[in-house]
Amino acid sequence: MSGPRIAAAVLQKDLRLDLRSRDRLGHMAVFALLVVALLSIFAPSAKAERLAWTPALLWVVLLFTSLLGLARAFQSETEEGAIALLVQAPVDRGWIFLGKAGATLIALLGVELWTAALFTVFLDVDWSPGLAACAGAGLLGAVGLAAVGTLLSALSVGVRFREFLLPVLLFPLVLPILVFASKITAAGLGGGEVRAQVWVAFALYDWVFALIGYFVFDGVLED
Repeated sequence: MSGPRIAAAVLQKDLRLDLRSRDRLGHMAVFALLVVALLSIFAPSAKAERLAWTPALLWVVLLFTSLLGLARAFQSETEEGAIALLVQAPVDRGWIFLGKAGATLIALLGVELWTAALFTVFLDVDWSPGLAACAGAGLLGAVGLAAVGTLLSALSVGVRFREFLLPVLLFPLVLPILVFASKITAAGLGGGEVRAQVWVAFALYDWVFALIGYFVFDGVLED
């Protein structure tokens, strides 16, 4: 069986589990709803002040929401002992990483759309002035979170205090992602232009971690 077919099979399996159980997606959606509702209570009443805080608040909410999904990225494999089957797959195990990261990416994109809708309802955010920039930031941000988070989630499988270890490892590595995404979102909502260097640096950071995940995932599964 070829590597792309293995990646597609892993991707389909994870998406099927997400849609069937609604466990990971449901928890993320409810968490985002509760956090945004709480933020709406304490957000500044003036629209200009609220708009200034929106990019940072948005990506902090997305970071903590994604953490719930990343913590469950390998839940089905650990509970049913399927990690051994992944290890025995007769292909480069980087393809397994791509399949797992792809499923997480799709879940994160759905959560981003849901969170953006919540910001519109609760914080009266108008995305239309910078829709293209915000969409680009959302895509690159989701790719980066999926790549880094899938790798770290695999590293923390079977480790004691996993719930503590995963965020401790994740937060420093995704800080540049949050900075890039917040800057682009702020520029988009403010009607400004984003320098090409920012887009290139953002995409390069995602690409580097996707490559790292692909090439080291073999050793991660063996451990």
